[in-house]
Order: sequence, then C-alpha cells, then structure tokens
Amino acid sequence: MDLSKKYWISSHEGISRETLSILNEYLLSLKLENKAEATIKKYSFILERFLGECSKPIKTITSKDTYKWFQ
Repeated sequence: MDLSKKYWISSHEGISRETLSILNEYLLSLKLENKAEATIKKYSFILERFLGECSKPIKTITSKDTYKWFQ
C-alpha cells in the first residue's frame, strides 16, 4: 500500500524514533476506533508540531509542558 494512503502513520523527521513509535501507535489506535480520517490527520498535525518542538524525552513530558506549549 502506498504510504500516502496510510494517513495514520507519521514519518516526521524532527521527532525521535522512540517518540515517533509511540505517536504512530496512538494514531493507529484512533484508526482502529474508526475515527474520521480528517480527525486523525488533525491530531497528527498538532502532535507532530508539539513533539517536534518539545526538547524533552516523551517519558518526561508533563501536563505543564503541554499547557505551556499551547499558551
């Protein structure tokens, strides 16, 4: 299957492999829950931006980090 058809898979180059793996597991879970393609793409876009800009390892990110980024 063409990768462009796999809208639930992120290949963002600015995100570490470990974090990208976790992100892709989450996006796949959304697909398996039958979420709309547009919803998954929007979640992916926002999470890629956040995870690409966040310099902390994913296992150390707190809700404060997320809140600060959104502000």
